[in-house]
Amino acid sequence: MSRIPSPEESQQMLKWLNLNRKILLDLYRNQYIAYNANGLIAHSENLQEVLKLANASKQIFAIYLVPRRTASVQILPIRFRTVARHDWQPNYHVYLKHRNIEISTTMLVDSGAELSLISFKVGQDLGYALADAESTLLAETIGGRVEYVLRNVEMTIDGHNLIAPVAWLQSNTGGEQLLLGREVVFDKFNIEFRPADEQIIFTWRKDLI
Repeated sequence: MSRIPSPEESQQMLKWLNLNRKILLDLYRNQYIAYNANGLIAHSENLQEVLKLANASKQIFAIYLVPRRTASVQILPIRFRTVARHDWQPNYHVYLKHRNIEISTTMLVDSGAELSLISFKVGQDLGYALADAESTLLAETIGGRVEYVLRNVEMTIDGHNLIAPVAWLQSNTGGEQLLLGREVVFDKFNIEFRPADEQIIFTWRKDLI
C-alpha cells in the first residue's frame, strides 16, 4: 500500500501528470496507471495488477484511470474539445478506501457537481457490487439520463479523513474521470483554485481561525 503523498509531493506528481497527459491519452487509453513525480511506474487495464506492481516498486505513487478518448475534457456525458491555450485541469490526489482496497488516486475537483462520482469500471475494481434487488437512481444531465447508485467511501485528503457519498455509475458512458463533488467535501474544506499557478489549495476548516 502506498503512503499518502505530502502536499508538496502531490503538487510535483500532479505537475508531472498535467505535463504528460496528452502522451498518456495516446498510449494508455482506458488503462490504470501508477505514477509519481519521476514518471510512470506501471500500467494495465486491471487495477489489482497495477497496485501489485506499484507496491513492489517501493515508491510513493498515485493511481489515474486514463480516459478512452484523446484531446478532450470529459464532462459527463458531454465532451468538449479544449480551446484554451493553458491546458490545465484541477486534479487533486485523494486517498480512497473500500474494505481492503486502498488507492491514492487522482480526482477532478468539480464545484458544479453535487456528488462525487466514480465510473462503473472504477466502482467494480474498488469492490463495489449491487445488493439483491437494489434499485438504481436516475440523474438528469445535459446529455440525458444516467443510472447510478449511492455508496459511501472513506476519503483522505491532505491527511484528513472523512466519509463522503459517491455516485457509482451503472453503465459505461465513456466518462472514466473521477469527480470530487461538493457533498461533504466542500463542507470540510475551503478550496481555492489558482489556475495561473496550476494549483488547488485545500484548507481543512477546523484549522481556520
